[in-house]
Amino acid sequence: MMPGVAVTGMSLLAGTGLDVETAFTGLLSGKSPIRRFSLFDPEGLPCTFGVELPLEAQELIEGVVSPRRRAQMTRGTSLAIASARAAMGHAGLCDSDVDRRRIAVVLGATGTGYAPTQLDHEKNRILKNMASSPAAWVSLTEKIEGPSFVVSTACSSGAYALHAGLGLIASGQVDIALVGAADSALSRLDVGGFCELLALCTDESMMESASRPFDRTRSGFVMGEGAGMLVLESFESAARRRAQVLAHAHVPGLTSEAYNIVSPRPDGASIVRAMSLALQNAGLLPSDIDYVNAHGTSTPQNDLVETKAIQTVFGPQARVPVSSTKSMTGHCLSAAAAVEAVICCEALRRGIIPPTMNLHQRDPELDLDYVPHEPRRASLRHVMSNSFAFGGHNAVCVFSAP
Repeated sequence: MMPGVAVTGMSLLAGTGLDVETAFTGLLSGKSPIRRFSLFDPEGLPCTFGVELPLEAQELIEGVVSPRRRAQMTRGTSLAIASARAAMGHAGLCDSDVDRRRIAVVLGATGTGYAPTQLDHEKNRILKNMASSPAAWVSLTEKIEGPSFVVSTACSSGAYALHAGLGLIASGQVDIALVGAADSALSRLDVGGFCELLALCTDESMMESASRPFDRTRSGFVMGEGAGMLVLESFESAARRRAQVLAHAHVPGLTSEAYNIVSPRPDGASIVRAMSLALQNAGLLPSDIDYVNAHGTSTPQNDLVETKAIQTVFGPQARVPVSSTKSMTGHCLSAAAAVEAVICCEALRRGIIPPTMNLHQRDPELDLDYVPHEPRRASLRHVMSNSFAFGGHNAVCVFSAP
C-alpha cells in the first residue's frame, strides 16, 4: 500500500465560479448555470444548452496567456494554464525557490478540444491538436522541469492523473506534483457526437433542471466546461516549506470494465472493486467514509448501476450521504474527476456536503441518501469521489481531513 500525500494547493474553474470559494458556494446556492450555448451556434443540434464558464473566464485567461500563445492553443489548454497558475499560487509556489526539477505536471485529457474547420488557411493546427499540449504549456508557463505528461482515460482522466502524480512522489522522483485536468469540448463537433450516442438531455423546456441525477425523469447528461487542479506534496516537503495541508490524498482504486465501450456492467462488479480498492489503499472501512461524491451523470443506466454498487460496498441499508455535483457543474468530461476531487477537498475543509439539485421525483429503484436540494453540514473526516468513464476506465479517489 502506497502512503497518501498532502494536498497543499488547489484551484477550480466551474460554471458556478472561477475560484474554489466562489465555485463551491455556487454549488450550494442551487442557482442553475445551465444556459443556451454561446461559444458556438447550436442551431440545428438536438441539444442546444450546457454549462459554460462565467464570461469573466476570458479575462482570467488573458491575464496569464499572451495573445501570441493563445493563438497556438485551444480554450481547454488555456484553461489548464489559468487553473494551474491559481493552484500553484494557492500552494505558495509561484515565487518560491523550490527546485522546479523536483515538480511534476500530470494532467488528464481526452483531447485538446480542437475542432478542425474547413479553412485551409487555419494556423497552428499541429500545436492545437497535440494531445500533450496542456501539460507542455503548463510546464513551460510555470517553469517546471520535472516529468510532464498527459493521461487519457476519458471522464476519469483527472483521477488517473492523480494516481500517476502520487506514484512519482512515492518513487522519490519528485517532491511535488501538479495534477488535474481542464476541458472545453463545447463545439458543434463534440455536442453533435454525444447527441449521436443519445447521451445528452435535449429537452429545452427543462433546460435549467436538465441535469437531474437519480431523478426518475433523468434523461441524459449536460455537457460542461471546467478545470480542477491539486498540488500534491510529500509530507516532508510540505513540512520544509511550512505549507498548509488542506487534505490528504490516497492512492485511487482503478479498474477496467472490460465489458462495453460506453456502458458499465449491469451488476456494477467492476465499480464495486474500484471502491473497495480505494478503501483498501487508504486503510479505511466503508463505515469510515462520511460522504460519496457520485459520478452521477443523470443517465438512466449509470445512476442505477452506481447506486447498486454503493449499496454493495456500504451495505443494502447504506446511509452514507451521496450527492452528484454534476447537477450544477454539468459533466466536464475529462475534467470531471479533477473538478470533483477539488470539490471533495473543499467539502472536507468546510464541513459541508453539496447537494444533488433537481431531484424532484424519486426513482423507486434508487434509495440512497442523495442530499437533495439543500447543502448539509457534517463532520467530514474521509470522503470518496467516484469517476467512471467511457472505455470502462473506473477510478475512485479517497481524501481525508488533515
